Amino acid sequence: MDLHGGNIYRLQREGKEVLDYSSNINPLGVPQKFIEKAIQNFSSLSQYPDIDYIELREKIADYNQVSRENILVGNGATEILFLYIRALRPKKTLLVGPCFAEYARALKTVESEICLFPLKEEENFILNVEALISEIQKEDYDLVLLCNPNNPTGRFIPLEDFKKIVTVIEKKGIQLFVDEAFIEFVESWKEKTVALLKSKSVFILRALTKFFAIPGLRLGYGMTWNADLFSRMQEEKEPWSVNVFANLAGLTMLEDEEYIRKTEDWIREEKKYFHQELSKISEIKVYETETNFILLQLLSKEAREFQAAMIEKGILVRDASNFPFLNEYYIRLAIKDRVSNQKVIKAIQEILKKGERV
Repeated sequence: MDLHGGNIYRLQREGKEVLDYSSNINPLGVPQKFIEKAIQNFSSLSQYPDIDYIELREKIADYNQVSRENILVGNGATEILFLYIRALRPKKTLLVGPCFAEYARALKTVESEICLFPLKEEENFILNVEALISEIQKEDYDLVLLCNPNNPTGRFIPLEDFKKIVTVIEKKGIQLFVDEAFIEFVESWKEKTVALLKSKSVFILRALTKFFAIPGLRLGYGMTWNADLFSRMQEEKEPWSVNVFANLAGLTMLEDEEYIRKTEDWIREEKKYFHQELSKISEIKVYETETNFILLQLLSKEAREFQAAMIEKGILVRDASNFPFLNEYYIRLAIKDRVSNQKVIKAIQEILKKGERV
């Protein structure tokens, strides 16, 4: 089983062309303004990028209404994650799951003891804040790590709940890492981000990969109000890890108001439509989502068998059974354009209602 979504290359090598619903990328595609800028600035490939990324960090800071000194950029969000873990070197970590597989991989590189806190299906994967706080208070954790919105459930933790969590971790001297890679798909997200708390105990991870549809370019960033942690991460960081085109992408896309507005309009409408239509299929349980993907529980077929049947129909879905606390009946679907979503709905109906086997 693939550790991540988006592995269309293996299928292509087998001669199969598929519609990729396993990776959660904006279907509007790469912003046209960036494409034009990249063509105009092609000769910049002959230069090194600014090793301090001053202009890029200022642009990201303005976008988030923080200071440049709060921003660290990297070759995708994954680089920032691993830098953070190497700089902090937590001895014991509480990981809220199900969640992104790279968290555990990063923690294992520093031999951190990993404890898992479950988002429970019987609670519709909504975080039980009081139970989490109780767990934090009774154990000696160095780090609590979670994603918001959660991947793969699509659930979102309100800022008021984070205020309660941060109050506890600040008193206990614990660090909180919040992955907000998908937050820009959440409606009115700037009023809901943990960045508003500006706590020295909180580190926030972001990616331009998802919202701006540039997974092949790799650009992510972190936000911290802890100057010592920032310095330690800088010491761990390799120079020039963000290439000149990724740098240009950040400078261009974060001020592309038309693209941002179109994306917000698309996700608002399509998320509602896709969820409503999927919910009409009796053979699946569909969970509420705040972002650009939906978690499903299959009621009559295992995920691996279902995934294979969907591939035969030219669609790749994410078998979610390898996420912590999910079993062999879970899949995750990206939300894309209306025509593609209708094709997926039709394929699911055909496979489940006819009991197709592969």
